[in-house]
Amino acid sequence: MATARDGQLEIRPLTAARVDDVKTVMRGTWGSSCWDLFPRYTAAQQRELGIAGGAPGTAGAKRRAVLAKLARRRKNSAGLVAYLGAEPIGFVSLGPRHDYTPVENSRATPPVDDVAVWVIPCITVRRGHRGQGVAVAMIRAAVDYAGERGAPAVEAYTRAGGKRVHDDFAFFGTKAMFEKAGFREVRGVLRGLRKGSVPRVTMRRTVRRRAAPAGRPGSAAARPRERAPRAGNARPRPARGRPVSGRARRTGAGGVPRARAR
Repeated sequence: MATARDGQLEIRPLTAARVDDVKTVMRGTWGSSCWDLFPRYTAAQQRELGIAGGAPGTAGAKRRAVLAKLARRRKNSAGLVAYLGAEPIGFVSLGPRHDYTPVENSRATPPVDDVAVWVIPCITVRRGHRGQGVAVAMIRAAVDYAGERGAPAVEAYTRAGGKRVHDDFAFFGTKAMFEKAGFREVRGVLRGLRKGSVPRVTMRRTVRRRAAPAGRPGSAAARPRERAPRAGNARPRPARGRPVSGRARRTGAGGVPRARAR
């Protein structure tokens, strides 16, 4: 669980029981008809799933069911939801790159290398809560969540340039936003894209493995490992001392903690 702003902000993995919270976050934006599914499926796949076209109520119910199924996966959820108290205020889509067929197949976002990255294709914060560090906190939580599940790196494909766009069309996230969360540009805008394509830059953050905590002098964690006993030798005595517990709290820019989802 991640906390910020005096402990009021919590960032949690999406579950089937929280799917309607995604609808609340997306209400009144482009995402109200997306439900985090358009970055995942091609137009043909959407028609096959029955989540494209049709009566608004029918399509919405099917989208909800598809997202709930994704959220039930044991290995990784479909994203993270940010709450201010009990109120859902943000959502970040997250998963292995191969989960997002349009991203995988896009000429604007081909693989940079052979690293099995996870990706953040879109991020949304509700109106009235933007500009307060919620998006950056969600990105940091997404990196921690991905790293705990074996991701070596996380990528995002942000809109190039600093031109201001309407908030509802900034769902890729901005370069500055991801830089605040520790990402760096690993590839600029590609040439030869079709007319009308959104120019993107590829941002990446490598997931650092946390080393085992160093122990206090004389503790078990501080002692060197004992060699394995040779045949016929007595078993080594257990190391004495107390292991170190607890981790220092990490804080990011603007005093917003580097959120970690649990």
